Amino acid sequence: MKELGTVDLMLALEQDIKMALYTLDRYNIEANLALVACDDYDVDKAHLIDSVRQSDVGRRVNDHYIAVLFTFVDHVGARCALEKLIHHYPEYHLKGSLIILKKGDTVETVCERLIKANQLIHQDAANCVFDESEQFVS
Repeated sequence: MKELGTVDLMLALEQDIKMALYTLDRYNIEANLALVACDDYDVDKAHLIDSVRQSDVGRRVNDHYIAVLFTFVDHVGARCALEKLIHHYPEYHLKGSLIILKKGDTVETVCERLIKANQLIHQDAANCVFDESEQFVS
């Protein structure tokens, strides 16, 4: 697992997370944030990001991670979309982490929870997705 810090996520996603938190607070429209670990693989990150729905926000975090903010879809739909995304390159056994944005969250707490989820999925060799709300699923 490559190191990933809160600053990396904030640089890539701060404005998107702020907008999602505002939309959640103001209009009660939920959003889910996912992180896909591409690590040392020769994965075409631009192609992965292009395969995200147009209503979702895909961003390259650094050379080893991409993040996707799933909007206008419930948590189950976001998990299915994440699984589809990480199975786009099955030969690389990509790993993904998924969290639900909650009322009262800040950009910092969202980033911290996503980093923790990323650490947990990398500790479990048997699974490819960490879903914060359901623990480990395959």
